[in-house]
Amino acid sequence: MFNAQHFFFASLAASICTTASAQDPKSLSDLQAEIEALASDLENALLVDVMPALGESAYGLGPAASKVYNSKSGLSIGGYGEGRYRNFDSSTDEFDFHRGVLYFGNKFNDNWILNTEIEIEHVKEVFLEFAYLDHLHSEGLNMRVGLMLTPMGLVNEMHEPTTFLTSTRSLTESYVIPSTWRENGLGIFGSSGDLNYKVYAINGMDGSGYGGTKGLRSGRQKGAKAAAEDFAVVGSIEWTGMPGLRLGLSSYEGAAGQGGVDGDMNTSITEIHADYRSGPFWGRALIADAEVTDRAPSAGGNMSLGGSYVEAGYDLFSDREDEALYPFVRWETIDTDVSSGGFEDDVMTYGLHYQPTSQVVFKLDRSSYQDGTQSDVTTFLVGYAF
Repeated sequence: MFNAQHFFFASLAASICTTASAQDPKSLSDLQAEIEALASDLENALLVDVMPALGESAYGLGPAASKVYNSKSGLSIGGYGEGRYRNFDSSTDEFDFHRGVLYFGNKFNDNWILNTEIEIEHVKEVFLEFAYLDHLHSEGLNMRVGLMLTPMGLVNEMHEPTTFLTSTRSLTESYVIPSTWRENGLGIFGSSGDLNYKVYAINGMDGSGYGGTKGLRSGRQKGAKAAAEDFAVVGSIEWTGMPGLRLGLSSYEGAAGQGGVDGDMNTSITEIHADYRSGPFWGRALIADAEVTDRAPSAGGNMSLGGSYVEAGYDLFSDREDEALYPFVRWETIDTDVSSGGFEDDVMTYGLHYQPTSQVVFKLDRSSYQDGTQSDVTTFLVGYAF
């Protein structure tokens, strides 16, 4: 597209210059330079329309995922990525380019918007992370349908590496709230004053994957030929009435038996969270609990899971315009139900989060398991968003 535009102007320049040279040979080079500059300006303008600069978060998504909502019209492109080296105390070390993500959105008009995320994990695994069609009706009531991120916790919807302190997502928001968690469905969302809400009906999880150290994580169906004998309802509400504060809660209810022989596996998840940023201070806290009932003894019986964490960081470079350096610490308690093959432990994570610019981040941290249920690990991560 851009090359074609450039070629058009270059051809026009050649035609005009041929005519001009017959009349005034000295003006040939100046005229050609001016038209080349016009072609370059047009190309840059078109590129800005498609790949605008990162702006504000919209509807609870990260800045890169929000580009389509902040664009004037048409196509928008964004993305993020992260590579990390992990040095384990008691298992094989790992160097992995964990994620490379592209967002493609299209603003058909002021009311209809398509937003998608395509993710390449571990270099070779390709996933459709979300893909939904929004109808923006009003501030208080909008509609959404497609493969949707479940609106629970702090990182499931906003998971770009520049938007949280640590190199890895918390265990609570990986195993109790199985982030990144997406399912097929439809729902409504909107805001009223300082309150933002979402309510979705989605396909239920597949309870045959429950259990083990990862709790509910393997119950996600991710929109891929999802069994749909059982459905679920999930809702969230968030208050932003104080500058710098996000205070919210969410709840999930649905069966996960999907017509199998292991019972209905009724699954309930509830969480409360807070995120506060003021000056150089950045703090977060979250508590989550989950219960699975009517799960056959042959499948491991009923489950009870829970987790919580508190983390805080302080920006030593708060006086600099586009640079940040946060020493941080996180204390987390996790229980993925020992009776179902899970583990219970307290985890201390501490390290540094450095952003030389708002779109690039380097993280170095160490996680220490107080009861030794998992291997302690030191992680170095480089991430970006655009």
